[in-house]
Amino acid sequence: MSSLDRRTLLLSLAALPLAACGFQPVYREGGAASRLKGQIRFNLIDSRNGFVLLEHLEARLGRPAGDPRFEATITLGTVEEELVLATASSLSRFTLNGSALVKVIDTQNSTEVFSDNFRETTGYTASAETAVTTAGKRDANDRLMRAMAEQIVLRLTATAQSWAK
Repeated sequence: MSSLDRRTLLLSLAALPLAACGFQPVYREGGAASRLKGQIRFNLIDSRNGFVLLEHLEARLGRPAGDPRFEATITLGTVEEELVLATASSLSRFTLNGSALVKVIDTQNSTEVFSDNFRETTGYTASAETAVTTAGKRDANDRLMRAMAEQIVLRLTATAQSWAK
């Protein structure tokens, strides 16, 4: 038996438990995630972080056109914590802790169909150079919002089977 045949056999055997448990890809044609594409309008959060979060959510789930079926509200918060690394060189490490409460309402019957809390953490190093510190802080905030958006999209698409019918 050649190594290619063995790999094919092993992959086929590995896929059997998934097929037996009713596993279905979320992004398949007609799947739950496809029913969300362009169907959720997120509230606009008046901050740079809110804009970055919204941009990534719409990039993954589509920008709604017309009257979307779902309205989502996001309550976003970030807390910055400082850890001084070296006082002589003025290096500090900042940790950004982000949290988001997401609620999705079905506009057809005004019922809440999804609600969950999300948390994410990232960080950056600050120095005496203002431009470097500002760029590092902005990059850390962008990474935080991208990671938060990925978490939100993952949870929405994973649970859509039960509420986006």
